[in-house]
Amino acid sequence: MKSEKKNQFNLIELAGDYSEILISLRRVGLSDYESKAYIALVAQGHGTAEEVARIGGIPRTSSYKTLESLRSKGFIRMNESRPALFYPVSPAELKKTITEAIGKAFDILENLHGVLSEKGMPQLVYTIMGKDKILAKIGEMLDGATTRFFLSTPSMAPIRTLHSQRFREAVNRGVEVIIVAEPFVKVPDCTRVHRRSDLIATDVISDGRTALIASPDYSICGYSDNPFLVGHLEVFMLSPLHEVHPPEARS
Repeated sequence: MKSEKKNQFNLIELAGDYSEILISLRRVGLSDYESKAYIALVAQGHGTAEEVARIGGIPRTSSYKTLESLRSKGFIRMNESRPALFYPVSPAELKKTITEAIGKAFDILENLHGVLSEKGMPQLVYTIMGKDKILAKIGEMLDGATTRFFLSTPSMAPIRTLHSQRFREAVNRGVEVIIVAEPFVKVPDCTRVHRRSDLIATDVISDGRTALIASPDYSICGYSDNPFLVGHLEVFMLSPLHEVHPPEARS
């Protein structure tokens, strides 16, 4: 009982910071339930699915699925006890992992920027702001694909909900549709799908001609039709897939 009161106090102490923390966690690809569950575990130290649901204020029926998704993304660990106990990966460890991943991505972009400048090629990298505009641009790229369409994202649901018919039509017209998604996430029609649990940003490449890199919450993205930049990104994204993340069987 004392432990429960202490945990409730910790969450109350967050007060105005709670909403800010939720927004920050969504920006790195967590859903609303996942964000609340992770905060609850950090405050609690560990807990069962039922305890996390109660402390985090998420439906009990969704708690286990939410925790499994958090585990697949590397945010929590599980003890195979009965009932199962879940432990948060420390915020400091996650900060280091995410910062290194984002830093690596921006290092690559910086190198590309330098190479393009040396070659005297136009940058042709445009910034698009707003979720609706970014999702519309992804749909436009999918509609225009004639040979290959590549999508890698930690936030599949908005794309699948809005563009399922477009994916179906692309496959039917012979486009090779390659999707990289997190484990257990439902994906739209595609030629092949690879599973990864370390996805940070949304990457889209269409026919090796256009590319888009968006934040996990689709609030901002960079779009390019520069052939050198797009070609380099395509090689970077596709080359390691078969070696490290073989495609799953498609029925």
